[in-house]
Amino acid sequence: MAFEIPVLRDDTLLLRPHTMADLDAVHARCVDPLSVRWTTVPLDYTPEMAREYLEIISVPQDNTVSWALDVDGSYAGTIDLRFQGAASGSLGFVVSPEFRGRALMSRAVRLAVNHAFGVLDWSVVTWTANAGNVASYKAVWRCGFPQPIAVPYLLNHRGEMVEGWISSLASGDPQEPALSWADAARRLPAVPGTTE
Repeated sequence: MAFEIPVLRDDTLLLRPHTMADLDAVHARCVDPLSVRWTTVPLDYTPEMAREYLEIISVPQDNTVSWALDVDGSYAGTIDLRFQGAASGSLGFVVSPEFRGRALMSRAVRLAVNHAFGVLDWSVVTWTANAGNVASYKAVWRCGFPQPIAVPYLLNHRGEMVEGWISSLASGDPQEPALSWADAARRLPAVPGTTE
């Protein structure tokens, strides 16, 4: 089933379909060191790869809807929902470097999750990230996602199965944090290979 890409917005954040005007900004965030570390973006990412990516995600896709975050006309990141069956799906996102630290992605998560529960009629949205990706968890923590569980060998990261964090939000759950960020951060699972 192809999912349409509706325009969603709050006061100053717009979620919209990607366009070729996003090409340079998408390429820049795909070669950013933090994006390379925490996502599965191909290494040695080229502008042509960005063009091919945009050609795919800028139109309705089977079982996936992808939005560009737009702030005052500038591309600020990407967020998507991926249908997994049984009225559920997963959430994925990445923020452009110059827009980090503004809680923009939490606002995008809230818009996307409400679309999933409302328009798409999903009952559960699940977030996953490589173990240790605290910034990614903070984005969903603001929207009520509970403390993540650490699962060994959960995610395929460039051909290696690595430990991941996973958290799910159900349609009836509160969309506000259950804990302060200080308490939530203290309770995050230990990351393999690090010392506390």
